[in-house]
Amino acid sequence: MSAKRIQICADDFGFDDAVSQGILECIDAGRLSATSCMVLSSAWPTWAGALRERQGAADYGLHLDVNEFAPYAPGRGLSDWIRLSYLRQLPRGAVRGWIGSQLDAFEAQMKQAPSYVDGHQHVHQLPVIREELLSALTARYGQACALRSTRNQTWRGTKAAVIAGLGAAALRRGARRAGLRCNADFAGVYGFDEKISFAELVAGWLASLPDGGLMMTHPGRAGGTQTRPDPIRAARMRERQFWLSSEAGELLASLGVQLGMSEDWPQA
Repeated sequence: MSAKRIQICADDFGFDDAVSQGILECIDAGRLSATSCMVLSSAWPTWAGALRERQGAADYGLHLDVNEFAPYAPGRGLSDWIRLSYLRQLPRGAVRGWIGSQLDAFEAQMKQAPSYVDGHQHVHQLPVIREELLSALTARYGQACALRSTRNQTWRGTKAAVIAGLGAAALRRGARRAGLRCNADFAGVYGFDEKISFAELVAGWLASLPDGGLMMTHPGRAGGTQTRPDPIRAARMRERQFWLSSEAGELLASLGVQLGMSEDWPQA
């Protein structure tokens, strides 16, 4: 079987201690090749040093946040951000400032630019936000920083299709014009349902992803949170348990999966 490079990326690094520690364990076990960082969390400065110590072990990206730890988030759910962005009622100057301050916060701790940018609950692809993000990335980094695309090349369920429909095509068009790289395909979306076997989901996702694809995951340890309530804690624990198992290593080997980086992604 020919090898294929798949980025396996853990979202939400810095959310709290339990999530950050769980992600580090999975990186150290050789199961992950990227993690996306929530730089507005109060836990981020505490845990950023652990990523600096692991330079080269994985890609480190910015998990753009407008609706979790951001001071402008309270009182607005994801549906509100979607509505405001599609009505183009988000103030461009403010959005530009939000993006710039988060890139600054990432650089301040990591002493480097992010390898890629994505968004918490995929907000990076929404109108106004995506346009200001593309402008900021090209102004600061030229063509060096990649962008996550939520486009699916095959059917992966209604939730995945809805997420992609909220802006994947437009984001990819903008990235193409800017000469940026995007992942070739995207998987990892599900309902965090404990009745579904995460191992079976991963097997299907990895089997269907092509070279240059991306699989999103959300591992984390058990324990309380010192930042914000975490509605998917149980799912994080199940995902961490799988990635640290021998089953995960055997699955990667059987499918010819090599842990890929964003540098493996093609031009959008």
